[in-house]
Amino acid sequence: MPEPLRILIAEDDTVIATDLQEALEALGHRVVGEASNGIEALRRAQELKPDLLLLDIKMPELDGIEVATRVLTECPAAIIMLTAYTDEALIERAEKAGALAYLVKPIREEALKPAIRMAMARFKELQALRAEVSNLKEALEARKLIERAKGILMEKLGLSEAEAMKRLQEQSRSRRKKLAEVAQAILLAQDLLT
Repeated sequence: MPEPLRILIAEDDTVIATDLQEALEALGHRVVGEASNGIEALRRAQELKPDLLLLDIKMPELDGIEVATRVLTECPAAIIMLTAYTDEALIERAEKAGALAYLVKPIREEALKPAIRMAMARFKELQALRAEVSNLKEALEARKLIERAKGILMEKLGLSEAEAMKRLQEQSRSRRKKLAEVAQAILLAQDLLT
């Protein structure tokens, strides 16, 4: 059985919220919080940092779609939207906001389990992609620094590109610093001297 999830329920109908909590607990998950309006849902998500949010689309004060958008930028979690509506425009808005599943009320326990499983799998994939993009951006920025530092060494010391790279690598090893850190130091020194 998969690890139990920490779940926040944001639903303004207390009967539905109670039924959801019972169904989630029967599936082995833990409901860490509840909210009856969008503002409270956002605050509770920021405070509790759940693994999964079940958000009613139509809530007082702030709708579930706006909550989803803000949660994904402030405290990422998997999101399943709950609604009594099957309006195509609403589904599209929920999808653009980052919802990973969409359940129509009344929600049956047997529909909840696969929706949760799929939402969590998609969320993990998205998190891995975000991490990969972040790593690639860092690598690209490091590469730009290294290229600029090599250019400075080539110009100032009359080195070939290979020799400049070798100097950077030697400094990196001897100082036990990343290549990008050595390159950054050269760029800072260059700025001081000009």
